[in-house]
Parts: sequence; structure tokens; C-alpha cells
Amino acid sequence: MNFNEARDLLWIAGGLYGLAFLVGFLKTFRINWAPLQEGPLAAIILGFIIHTKALYLRGLEVHGCPLGNGLERIQFILWSLILAFLILRIIWKLDLLGSFCAGLAFGAGWLSLALPKIDPAYWLAPNYQKLFSNPWIELHASIAIFSYGLFSLLAVVSVMYLIQRKALLSRKFDKLGSYLPPIQDLEVAGWRLLSIGVIFLTVSIIVGGMHWTRHPEFVSSSKLLITILLWIGYSTVFFLHTTKHLYGSKFAKVSILLLCIAIASLALVNSRKGVKQKDIIPPNQTETLGS
Repeated sequence: MNFNEARDLLWIAGGLYGLAFLVGFLKTFRINWAPLQEGPLAAIILGFIIHTKALYLRGLEVHGCPLGNGLERIQFILWSLILAFLILRIIWKLDLLGSFCAGLAFGAGWLSLALPKIDPAYWLAPNYQKLFSNPWIELHASIAIFSYGLFSLLAVVSVMYLIQRKALLSRKFDKLGSYLPPIQDLEVAGWRLLSIGVIFLTVSIIVGGMHWTRHPEFVSSSKLLITILLWIGYSTVFFLHTTKHLYGSKFAKVSILLLCIAIASLALVNSRKGVKQKDIIPPNQTETLGS
């Protein structure tokens, strides 16, 4: 185990998230043991610190925000998910939300690490200099991926909403549902996360679009189409929810579906190389819209 190697640290961070998930549910089901009380949050915070260091080390290797291949994008989304949870916990003390987030970060994180094909060492390619040739595109990419992290948290809240709704409809005592917040609070939280996520994604598209108008050769038509479709999808949900045409379980299910589409789209997007030698970008470069 090398503590100066990004992948090793990502394995450790994922393990800590998994520990937080396990301990969190043990705590939820009233296993009264003192170390369990603050154990989940402590494991999440420690995992987040190690996760941050891992992304920092990978960033040093690629000379930019680490978003150049599938593993890096997934890990950055999960990092954003945990960051959003830690921020929200300051104003909304809900340990069970942390357990759900930790479970997602553990499962998706370790799965991405177990698939070596999505983590090619593109920075070792000949002529490689840095991941992003323009700081505005780097900003665009990081904001876009952070919005995916917010949408991931929205999906987690949506799952909690569906669990609570099922418990209420069954009219039977549900151990897990009894620890969830009121269903109205979950829908309000989902609405706020959607609003913030749409704002970040819109800003990302604006920043990326400013670069695209000057250098359209860097953007493939498929990449541009996928990005716009995702923005239209989330914006439509935002509009329908605002006008009371989409709410409740349908809103939750659509939010989960859109996240699945957003994550799947990362594997379908490829950048177009520039025509000049100095602008050659290695495979899996994520330097354009929808990164």
C-alpha cells in the first residue's frame, strides 16, 4: 500500500465510506454501542480527506483537474457528492443521509477501481503536456462534474423519499422509514438540490460555450448534443416541478433516471482533437462541453 499513489488512496477512501455505510445502519437499528454514535461521520470525513489527497496526487500527474478518463470522472463526482453532503449536514443534521451517500460512494468507487480499462494512463502518452490547454475549459469541466455530484445527492434523497413513501402507504411500522425525515422535507430538499445543480450545469455550459465559439474543432457533435440534452432534461424537470406538474414519486423516479443517463453519457463522450501538433490531446481527454 503506497500512500503516495492515487489509486491506493482511492481504495482506502472507498473502504472508509463502506465502513461508514455499515456502521451507520448498525446505529440506525439501535445497536447501542458508544463508538457507533459518531463513527459514521468520522469515517466519512476521514475518507473525504484521503479522497481529496488522492485526487490531488492524480492532478499533479495529469497537470490539471483530474477528469481525463472514466475513473477520474466517477471519482470526482463521488468526491462532489460527499462534499455536498458535508456542507448540507451543517444545516441539516441527518446521519442517515450520510449512510446512503457513503454507500453510493463505496459501491461506485470500488467498482470504478475494479475496472482497469476505464483508467488508462493517458498522461504517459507521447507529446502529452497537460490535461487542459485552456483554464476556462478546466473551470467548465470541474463545474459540470460538480453539478453531477449535486444530482447524485438529489438521487440519494429521491431514494430516501421513495422508501419513506412506501412505508407511509403500507401503513405498517417501518424501522428504516422511522429514521427518515418527513416526506415533505425530503421533497423540499430534492427541489433545492435540483435548483442548485441546474444553476451549476448552466454556468458550466455558458463557460464551455464561450470557448466553443472560438474553437469549435475541440467539440464533437455527439458531445455537444449529449450536454444540451442533459441540460434540457434537468431544466424540464425543474420547470415541471415549479409548475406543480411533476412532484412526489414521479419527481423522485425521474431524478434517479436522469442521473443514470448522466453517468452513462460520460462513457459516450469523446473530445475532438485539434489540428495543430501543440494541441494534440491524448485519448479520453475531457476538455470540452459536458465533461
